[in-house]
Amino acid sequence: MRLVPLIFAGITLFSTGLGGLAAIRLRDRLHLLLGFSSGAVLGVALFDILPEVFAMGGGFHHMPVTALGFLAFFGLERYTAMHRPREHAHAVASHEQELGQWTAAGLAVHSFLDGVAIGVGFQANFGIGLLIALGVIAHDLSDGLNTVTVVLAHGNPLQRATFWLGIDMLTPLMGAAVTLPFNLRTGLLPWLLSFFAGSFLYIGASDLLPEAREHDSPLVAVATAVGMLAIFAATSLLR
Repeated sequence: MRLVPLIFAGITLFSTGLGGLAAIRLRDRLHLLLGFSSGAVLGVALFDILPEVFAMGGGFHHMPVTALGFLAFFGLERYTAMHRPREHAHAVASHEQELGQWTAAGLAVHSFLDGVAIGVGFQANFGIGLLIALGVIAHDLSDGLNTVTVVLAHGNPLQRATFWLGIDMLTPLMGAAVTLPFNLRTGLLPWLLSFFAGSFLYIGASDLLPEAREHDSPLVAVATAVGMLAIFAATSLLR
């Protein structure tokens, strides 16, 4: 039972790798999957993590930590210039290649924190850990896609993009492993869950959904709603 977080974090290896492969071959066909992932990630925050925080006796005084989680991931993406690939798609200068690699490193930190979220979730209970893991697995597809895209868009060779994809695939497993030696079932747990609720809200609303909406298709909204409903149904069954 103790190794369950590692098992689910290990599954993210496949979703991240699939996203990286899709970035090379199928990027223009991913908008519906990204829409579904956005809804799923938002659903995990709204229907699972935040209700769990309140069930633990948390409340309004935990919400600033949720805001902090949102702002922390916003700051991480801004710092690593996550959205710059669209502005520098044809740059091949050495400093541009380095920027692409720094951005990929930032995405790897992001993925590491995803693994920590999985470990924290399973320390709360199996149900919330499972749903957090499903949310991470869903949006790690986008992480793999973005890692490959950002490295290639800054003029790096495919071999280097593949290297950073491998790093991004491994970091969630490392993040989950870091939580294993610690017993977080104290007053610290609701604060950590609140933080990751904010991060999931940011990932779903400000990362996945805008990327999905780049494609002018009304089905994106349908896919997003289906993702949220799927998590709501899963949450209802697990509680």
